[in-house]
Amino acid sequence: MLETEIKLNQFMIGYCRMLVGDLPDERLAEQPLPGVNHPAWILGHLAFSGDLAVARLGGQKTLPAEWTTLFGMGTKISSTRGEYPSKAALVEAVEERFAKARELAQHATAEQLAAPTVSTNPMLRAGLPTAREGVAFLLTCHLAVHLGQLSAWRRMVGLAPLF
Repeated sequence: MLETEIKLNQFMIGYCRMLVGDLPDERLAEQPLPGVNHPAWILGHLAFSGDLAVARLGGQKTLPAEWTTLFGMGTKISSTRGEYPSKAALVEAVEERFAKARELAQHATAEQLAAPTVSTNPMLRAGLPTAREGVAFLLTCHLAVHLGQLSAWRRMVGLAPLF
């Protein structure tokens, strides 16, 4: 039912791999300017949002509970690299959670997708009133916003743009 969103998500996950492929693990918490989301937080937040999409589609969340305090909406970002999982763990979590979300989205029923949004955020409830819109947002727009931040971060630290 969400064929276009699934295809776009696959494309964006490939772009994510490109953006982080040449990043050394030790640089993932660099903040070139105060308040800039760094790669460790972006990747963790994307995995967290993939986990939300999985849960919204009836699957089980599998990320450790501490990822909510590290990567959930409104979390405070630290420039201390040791406070975040390894690059390998972050990338694996992004890929696995979105692969599971795509699998569940492929088999979602009309009834599941018509369910009301469960977010506590009033803007999300108003703008994305059903699971269909919420999951579509997480698979595409939300992912693209944060990959744009990652692309901008690369430029801020002197790395070449990739797209």
